[in-house]
Amino acid sequence: MSNEIDNRVFDIRPDILEFIKQQPVNPNIDRNKNLLETGKVTYGQLERILYDMKTMDKKNNVAVYNLYGGKLMEEWGKMILKNERDLIKNRKTGKKNADDVSGERKNAFKKTHSKSDSFLPPTNLIKANSEKSSTSSFAPPTLFEQIKRIKKLME
Repeated sequence: MSNEIDNRVFDIRPDILEFIKQQPVNPNIDRNKNLLETGKVTYGQLERILYDMKTMDKKNNVAVYNLYGGKLMEEWGKMILKNERDLIKNRKTGKKNADDVSGERKNAFKKTHSKSDSFLPPTNLIKANSEKSSTSSFAPPTLFEQIKRIKKLME
């Protein structure tokens, strides 16, 4: 689902930008400089900001938390991500329901794929023109060795 949102860019609300501008400058935090210059944030950046905000100690790192945008950014970011994910989920659910009605029976949540038409065993199990058993204890038995063992058991 995230691959449909990955390229999305969101405009940061002006009140959040003003809040970030009011914070004292910290040379260790370059993220807020980029946010202030562009006024935009990508989906991936927003996810990372929210993750950092969620995992940081907000009581001891209040300055860093506020440089990320503080509670305003946290609430706005969660709302934006939830809305975007819900939008895609609803679109896929609607497409699935429409396909069920039309009889196509495709699942919108799964990518289409093709099945291999080959029913041959993997070639790494077959020795080329040889039915000799392997002498190495590390090598798995070949297909011909397995067939020989089965024939012996059946006798």
